[in-house]
Amino acid sequence: MHRGDLLKTSIASILRNKARSVLTILGIVIGIAAVILMLSIGQGAQQYILNQVSNLGSDVIFIEPASGEGTNGPPDPFVEQTLTIKDATALEKSPFLEAVSAVYISSAPASHEETSKFAQIAGVDEDYLKIFPADIGFGRFLDASDVSSHAKVAVLGIKTAKDLFGDQDPIGGRIQIKNTTLRVIGVFTELGTQFFQNLDERIVIPVTTATRDIFGADNVSFISARASGDIELAKEETQFILRDRHNINNPSGDVGKDDFAVSSQSDAVATVAVVGNTLSILLASIAAISLVVGGIGIMNIMLVSVTERTREIGLRKAVGATRREILLQFLYEAVLLTSFGGVVGVALGVAVSWTSATIVAQFVDKWQYVLPPEAIFLGVLVATVVGLVFGVYPARRAAKLDPIEALRYE
Repeated sequence: MHRGDLLKTSIASILRNKARSVLTILGIVIGIAAVILMLSIGQGAQQYILNQVSNLGSDVIFIEPASGEGTNGPPDPFVEQTLTIKDATALEKSPFLEAVSAVYISSAPASHEETSKFAQIAGVDEDYLKIFPADIGFGRFLDASDVSSHAKVAVLGIKTAKDLFGDQDPIGGRIQIKNTTLRVIGVFTELGTQFFQNLDERIVIPVTTATRDIFGADNVSFISARASGDIELAKEETQFILRDRHNINNPSGDVGKDDFAVSSQSDAVATVAVVGNTLSILLASIAAISLVVGGIGIMNIMLVSVTERTREIGLRKAVGATRREILLQFLYEAVLLTSFGGVVGVALGVAVSWTSATIVAQFVDKWQYVLPPEAIFLGVLVATVVGLVFGVYPARRAAKLDPIEALRYE
């Protein structure tokens, strides 16, 4: 029998049992769709984080309290807080850094008259906008005198301003954080999110006011700086200055001996890429379990099919069909089923991942729909391989049936 005839026979057998065929491929459809969805989510999350990091600029340096290698993320609250405003002042003297800003981050309720909301409080200095540019919609930003005099002033994110003041003009208005009353001097334009934080719900105040008068802290959360030249030289200079200030004897430059960590955008991008790839592999591996389950389902259905068609197999062998032809027919059926399931699964996976990305984008600003091209290719390829692997045993079992015994089978 020619392969074309075997293929036609296999298709006819599949169409003869439509309900069973649909149930057979259901596991493959769900498995392939799940793999594509997980890869799309993983790549979308990685792209989102990379975009957040890339927006910072390639010449920005972060200094955070740490022990050993930097984490390239938010400061760890369980690490001893070792950075101070005086550290930032010392770094400002470096010719390798054109702007330095000490930042203290905390959260607290903020109120205006009868209205109150929980907000992120960012204590910064006058150079903050040189490192993280942002536009002021109304009023002004902090200046050097505000920081040096511990001024009780605040610049509000646009959403915080609307939540607290409604339709009123917030400039000159008073807000209260803990037991301190501050005067509003400015309102940012809409800024969106950065590092998963909504900048429009922030309240920015002088770092000196935040640390001494409101939160009673001796440290800052981190120090940011913008390099004036080579980023690596700026990082080395930063390490040298801080080791001298913190009395760290570290002539070999072993970061494991430091009580701080210095990192840049390139360090963060590398870490995000590794974490993103690991996340994608993990998610795809979890989803791939359903493919194995689907493959086992196909094998079971094919075994049932062999049992049901025992007399048919015996008759075909009696009229001259070889073991190889019987084997190929059942393999064709398995591969056709799984390949069709793979195509349907890819289409379903693309649709579901696009829908999911659209929904997430409603809640996460700048979330993008990402569909890795290799996911489609792998979807169909894996489905075909599953058909071959899990179709071999039933096909071999059918091919080995004795024709006389098969014809006697009831």
